[in-house]
Amino acid sequence: MMSRKRTYSLILLFVLISFISNAQESKKQYSENQLIGKSALPLYGKKYKLQKEAYFALKKLILDAKKDGISIKVISAYRNFNHQNRIWKRKYQQFISQGYSAKAAVNKVLEYTAIPGTSRHHWGTDVDLSTDDNLLNKKKKLSHWMDENAHKYGFYRVYTNNKLRDGYNYESWHYSYRNLSKPMLQQYYKLDLEKVLKNQNIKGNKYFTKQFIRNYIQNNILGINDYLY
Repeated sequence: MMSRKRTYSLILLFVLISFISNAQESKKQYSENQLIGKSALPLYGKKYKLQKEAYFALKKLILDAKKDGISIKVISAYRNFNHQNRIWKRKYQQFISQGYSAKAAVNKVLEYTAIPGTSRHHWGTDVDLSTDDNLLNKKKKLSHWMDENAHKYGFYRVYTNNKLRDGYNYESWHYSYRNLSKPMLQQYYKLDLEKVLKNQNIKGNKYFTKQFIRNYIQNNILGINDYLY
């Protein structure tokens, strides 16, 4: 049987290793192309991909949730620029076909979908979660379990139902691994977003004016859970 002293020493060692790892990640520098989804990050996983630390944290969360009778399914994780652009294009054209003007279609897409090059899914830190069963009561149980436990694994809901928050609509399914996404957001914020998006082939981009980009940064990119700043 392991002594209490040795057990305590192992716990301290684990905490120290985690602290060093976290400090190293916070100092890690990402290229502009990595931040906008145009250059690959070191990713883990087969069915879904995330950065290593986020991947294993989510894996433990899913296993522990299962012990509590909660089945979690990953709907989406890392998405590169092209993937995000396909989603954007499909939704934009859908609204155009319904009779919306180009400008109105952009605003409708932005209710739930980020402009390609600005999605947090580019970072390999964010996931969309659901259950294997689409029954409403199962989804409520998942949401309650995540409210109570997600933070223990470093995950936080990004777009909360806080009425004071602007930008995207409430997304109960979207979570971010803070230890990695927080420093990435800080680096992303330093980019010249108008310049980044100017020459990209994105539907409706003629409406991405300076004022539009300024509002988008404030309301959408920064309109997130306070714990993720």
